[in-house]
Amino acid sequence: MERTILVPAFIYEDTKIFYETMGKGVPIIFIHPPAMGRKVFYYQGLLAEHFQVVFPDLSGNGDTIGPEKTVTIQGYAEEIKAVLDHLEIEKAVILGYSSGGIIAQEFALSFPERTLGVILSGGFPEVLSETFKYEHIMGMYFVKHFPGFLRYVIAASHTNDPKVRKDILEHMKKANHTMWFQFYDRSLHYSCTDRLRNLSVPLLLIYGSRDFVNQHIRSYRRYVSFQAAIIKGVSHQAPTKKWQLFNQVVTGFVQQHFK
Repeated sequence: MERTILVPAFIYEDTKIFYETMGKGVPIIFIHPPAMGRKVFYYQGLLAEHFQVVFPDLSGNGDTIGPEKTVTIQGYAEEIKAVLDHLEIEKAVILGYSSGGIIAQEFALSFPERTLGVILSGGFPEVLSETFKYEHIMGMYFVKHFPGFLRYVIAASHTNDPKVRKDILEHMKKANHTMWFQFYDRSLHYSCTDRLRNLSVPLLLIYGSRDFVNQHIRSYRRYVSFQAAIIKGVSHQAPTKKWQLFNQVVTGFVQQHFK
């Protein structure tokens, strides 16, 4: 018989936001990509040995419950602020994975007084490459017509561990399809490039060496100072497929700047 783990939640506006938090020390809040929810950060729970880690499900994703609403990146940034308010965290390191990174950047630009630093895994200030545009468009197509297939492809591409793959897949089944589609759409059309100069906190960019998204590093180079880590032998899925190195890089960055 499996043990049921009670996940804490709180009410924000008309939505019940579920999250997990563990550990003590410098707080790091993790922002997931469309539909994946907090389960994509399965291995980052190990960072609780050094820090306070916080894993929310954004509205329309995972266990978070509420009415269907129009997705905006600013709205998701405000949800992250609500999580910090609820946990009485004054400032946090904001870590965004893939399209979760645009929420991390929007949060840091909108609420600099609440931001210790920003970590982006597979991050981008706007979708610039044709390949990445096409990936977004295909994602939107599959959400509309073949969501089950897309869930399976995403979960399988992130890990070879059957348990973790099943956890991600089952969590993705809870996503609201309309909001999933809109998250992709907002990611495709988002840009903060012209505001990157306003980002004054420490910034870490993490990319897989095989990830075509890493060409977006050029955009950051023009506008803002940052540290970068290129993890060899992996594409986009560094938090799950190269989690040991990923966690090492995150630990080093946070301890360097905030301890």
